[in-house]
Amino acid sequence: MFTKIIQAGTVAAFILFPAAAFAQCAPAVADKNLTEAGKLLLSINPTNPPQQFIDKDGNLQGLNVELAAEIGKRLCMPVELVRMDFPAMIPAMNAGRIDGLNTGMFWTEERSKLMYTVPYGRQSVSIVVAPDSDGEYTKPEDLLGKVSAVEVSSYQMNWLKKFSDEHAAATGEAVDMRTFPTATNVVSALLAGQVDNALLVDSVAREVVSKGRVKEALTDLGAARTTLAFSNRTVAEAVVKALNEMRDDGTYQALFDKFGLTALLPDQPLEIVGPGPV
Repeated sequence: MFTKIIQAGTVAAFILFPAAAFAQCAPAVADKNLTEAGKLLLSINPTNPPQQFIDKDGNLQGLNVELAAEIGKRLCMPVELVRMDFPAMIPAMNAGRIDGLNTGMFWTEERSKLMYTVPYGRQSVSIVVAPDSDGEYTKPEDLLGKVSAVEVSSYQMNWLKKFSDEHAAATGEAVDMRTFPTATNVVSALLAGQVDNALLVDSVAREVVSKGRVKEALTDLGAARTTLAFSNRTVAEAVVKALNEMRDDGTYQALFDKFGLTALLPDQPLEIVGPGPV
């Protein structure tokens, strides 16, 4: 896979293939449906291995990177991945700076009303603790009264807030939640002793656990689908077509197997879910 890094102000963008690579085919999406003519601009936050990350050589890697490259090949157009923190992504799309989000975002009904969402995988939330921690977490209620770190504006933050608010109303006990910009910052806060535990997407948790940096205390919380998202329905429909082609020829499942992530079940369709912008 060809990856070219360009710098625009403080935003790094990764071009997965040059335009010349598609000289022999016709783009599946007309320029009038795109933010910039001739290419698909998708945001990514490469701090969540193995979904998306920067390797030791500075190369962009992960499931979502290879998924975007494969979609680009099938749409016959370059895909440019624009690096930014998650909270900035939806505002950037609404401002017309990008065409969509490719960052392992969890699907929610609320989000499906803001953009055209295309669920493509399954994940859950895990609780991790420092390697020397003696804290026990056998059930979510063990979070009550403790200090938890989460990534701001994330699914795991929303899950934890709802969980804490419900218990506070019923029992008076709550979680002391601290938010951080990225999963990397969340883990750093945990290892610095600023919090008792951290909530991570399960695939990220497994990756950090495999490196011996943290211990997994509890997992499979709030299981939900992960989703791509787009501002334009025509673009979303083209991506759905590409994903279904990938499922039919085995490329889709092979990518999830390669990175140890969980694909949709065979009876879960790859389609736009929700009404889109209302």
